Amino acid sequence: MSLAALSNILGLAATDPLLAEALTHRSAGIAGQVASYERLEFLGDRVLNLAIASWLHRLYPNCNEGELSIYHTALVRAECCALVAEAWGLWPQVKHKGLKNTPAVRQSVLADVAEAVLAVVYLRRGMDAVQALIEATWAPLLTPATGHTKDAKTTLQELLQAAGHALPVYEVLSQTGPDHAATFRVQVTCQLGQAQGAGPSKNAATMAAAANLLYSLNHEHPNT
Repeated sequence: MSLAALSNILGLAATDPLLAEALTHRSAGIAGQVASYERLEFLGDRVLNLAIASWLHRLYPNCNEGELSIYHTALVRAECCALVAEAWGLWPQVKHKGLKNTPAVRQSVLADVAEAVLAVVYLRRGMDAVQALIEATWAPLLTPATGHTKDAKTTLQELLQAAGHALPVYEVLSQTGPDHAATFRVQVTCQLGQAQGAGPSKNAATMAAAANLLYSLNHEHPNT
């Protein structure tokens, strides 16, 4: 995703110096001369926590404090932030020097940058704007573990739509075995990557492929 497309999703100017700061790792220059995202990340972390807490409090009026805390912890963890950052296409926009594009480094940096970007939206557009952005972008991450029943195919589709990407394409790769006990293999392809899944029906294989792609995005971000 281009910087222009990213800024459009965020409602920010592509030339905003705060956005540039949010996309700058401390390795990208001499200390004291280039502002990195760390101060913005500090603010963005607090903004994200408040926005998610407010959203859950409104979304689940019958949940007690303990249940809300479980859901909150699931949604603000680094894995979720990094997944949103992948959907926003942040990695190619991060200015750095010498960072290795390994799953661990990528996830850590992207999670931090996502929070820094949220801080910029908060500072430039206010809490209402950042609240709306977070709810729209984090909604696909509401899984059964966080009190929701959305299936993997729907979750993937909504994640792509929230990031302004095209819908995923599913392709049946094979059908093996007799008709009454067939096994289907389906491949899903989208702008975030691709994955395969198998099942006793086309629908089951499609769901498995979507779930496998979501899992890979959440745990092993693809190299660029």
